[in-house]
Amino acid sequence: MKEFKNILFVNHGLEGQSHGLTQAIQIAENNQADLKGLIVCPSLPASMLDYEATYEQSLIDALATNMSEIQTKLGTTNHPNPYPISIECGSYPAVRIIRSVHRHQNDLLIKDAEPQDDDTKGFKALDMKLLRKCPCPIWLNKESSKAANALNVAVAIDPSVSDPAEQGLAMRLLQLARSVADSTNGTLHIVSCWDFHLESYLRHHSWIQIEDRVLDAQVEIEKKTHRKALEGLIEKSAIKGDQVVHHLHGTPDDEIPNWILEKDIDVLVMGTVARSGIQGLLVGNTAENIFQTVNCSLVVLKPDNFVSPIQ
Repeated sequence: MKEFKNILFVNHGLEGQSHGLTQAIQIAENNQADLKGLIVCPSLPASMLDYEATYEQSLIDALATNMSEIQTKLGTTNHPNPYPISIECGSYPAVRIIRSVHRHQNDLLIKDAEPQDDDTKGFKALDMKLLRKCPCPIWLNKESSKAANALNVAVAIDPSVSDPAEQGLAMRLLQLARSVADSTNGTLHIVSCWDFHLESYLRHHSWIQIEDRVLDAQVEIEKKTHRKALEGLIEKSAIKGDQVVHHLHGTPDDEIPNWILEKDIDVLVMGTVARSGIQGLLVGNTAENIFQTVNCSLVVLKPDNFVSPIQ
């Protein structure tokens, strides 16, 4: 992966090593990139301010120790000195994280997903706010029992986009996903959904009498047109290596979550699209529906024209 040069790893300063931290150090090593740690945590109450310095330093020391242990385990060489770590105590952690990204012009944010209380899928409020409003790409990690070189990587692509910013995003998604797959088991799964949106109206409406053969022919045209556009986009991206294309009939928010379970996908790379004129919002509900119905790690990119509402 040769995509990033200024990476931010975020956690809450709690004890224990995280899988996301291991990924952050590996990506920094592979990219020869700068890596910084940011701890976001609650402030001590006014009655305990005498302990503030010790409290903050203990959190920093714990993360620094984890970083050093992972460096030793991985045998990294590009960062012989400790990574710099800063701490932000107080409320509104998502705002603090995004402002830090702005301040330091990070080009990738890596964070372990907030733990769920049970087997609930999706992401909690802090992570959703980052997905919606963080200006740089985000890797939200959900821990896997698999080895790092055995993870299944997929990218979700819509080849039917016509806006130049959206087309550019699709190309970046393919190229980034190729890099992520190269750092795992080497196979990239490319998934794209097609659908003739009038089919359900025309096939099942008693007042619209269209012969099945006519409708079937139109559905086939839609399928072939979408597939041709998808193959053209992949070819234009110039990505190499092992890849498998999955061309699914249906809408993305219906098909992709089930497909992820079926194919045992560990990391999904996908994009969001900023609604024109409204900062920090997504077009429609498709991306948000997928975010809330998957239980794998997410790598999310936004188009170049995205402007965060948090400055």
